[in-house]
Order: sequence, then C-alpha cells, then structure tokens
Amino acid sequence: MSLGAHLRRIARSAAFLLAALALPWPQHGLAAGILYLPRAELRLEPGHAPRELLAENRGDSPLYLDVEQHLLLNPGSMPEVLTPVGETGQPSLLVTPNRLILAPGQKYRMNLRILNRPARTQVWRITFRPRERVILNPGPADDSAAPLVINVAYGVLIYQFAESAQP
Repeated sequence: MSLGAHLRRIARSAAFLLAALALPWPQHGLAAGILYLPRAELRLEPGHAPRELLAENRGDSPLYLDVEQHLLLNPGSMPEVLTPVGETGQPSLLVTPNRLILAPGQKYRMNLRILNRPARTQVWRITFRPRERVILNPGPADDSAAPLVINVAYGVLIYQFAESAQP
C-alpha cells in the first residue's frame, strides 16, 4: 500500500472516530459510562473546610475509574513536571480511593484528607482514567493496518494554600 493510501485510510478512520464520538450513544444502542466532574479546580484554604470533589456517572453503564494523584512541581509551565503522591517525601494531601466504580446515575464524593499544611502553596493534579478504551479497527481487508486506540482522562487541579499564603 502506498504512503498516500495509508494516510487516506488513517484520515478516514479518524473522521469516523470523531463522528462516532459526536453521536449520542444511548440513542444508538451503545452503552457507555460518561464521567462528569462538576469542578475543574478546587481551593483548599487554611481555616476553611475542604470543598467537595464529586465524580458522577451520567451514562447508562457502569464506569470503572483509576484515580491518580500527582504533585505539580511547575504550575503554569509546559511540559508539566508531575510527581506521584507515593514518591513525595511528606504529602500534605491524600485523595482516596485510587479505584472507583460508578453505577449509572451514581455520584461519589472523593475523600480529601489534609495531612498537614504545606510550607508553601502546592498544586495537585487528580486524574480520573476510565478503564474503557475506544478501539477502531480498520477491518479484515488489510491486516497490516494497526487499530486506533483512544484513552480519555479527566483532570482536576487542587490548590492547597500554605498557612501564610493569601489566595
């Protein structure tokens, strides 16, 4: 297969994927869990109770999630430098659970445990990764083409302010 034909096939697959993702799935008989996070960022200020971090399944099938917590070492810079919570010396915040199953229509309030107040303001990135993947396979006509795999993750930033910081 020529390079041009291969590129056209990839473009058709990508166009098909975008069209499929734009369709309202339940209407077409495909079951899907749809993650909804009401907040994209949270502020943890000294002297105030922590706000809720909610995760909701607005789809029509169960949603299986891996939840990752990272300390963002260079806020506002690209590429981001992230350190997993387990590799930080003394984490000041712990978000649990790290795995979550949401039934259709279910809401879950994540546990935010403030372990201590940091000496300086810290930014945490919480990432929700569905365990489902969308796979587009070009079909049996051409076994040499690789399937296109898409993983979608959803993120929340948590700003944990130091005792002396002014938000």
